[in-house]
Amino acid sequence: LIEKKIDSILRSQTQITSKSIFDAAMYGDELALEVFNYTGTILGQTLADAVAITSPEAIILFGGLAQAGELIMKPTQLSIEENLLRIYKGKIKLIPSALHESDVAILGAAAIL
Repeated sequence: LIEKKIDSILRSQTQITSKSIFDAAMYGDELALEVFNYTGTILGQTLADAVAITSPEAIILFGGLAQAGELIMKPTQLSIEENLLRIYKGKIKLIPSALHESDVAILGAAAIL
């Protein structure tokens, strides 16, 4: 993506972070939006593979990536649907976690006990 000749405020930054990509995308930066679309595509493909093995009712995303909202959720959901086996199409929910990040680790560890 970075090789594409797209004007972007990201090109002038010496250190690119997920936050700077998010901020640029919120301003409509074309390269930043492309990064979210690409990331969502790869994530969706991988999650579709996981669905074929685990058959979940829903996939819950948490953390900084999920906080990007529709910037990441929309391309991820589209990619999941494109790559799912036919029996799962339209049946898998992709939802952001309502839990605070630090609570997720504690609750996950507690569930193992």
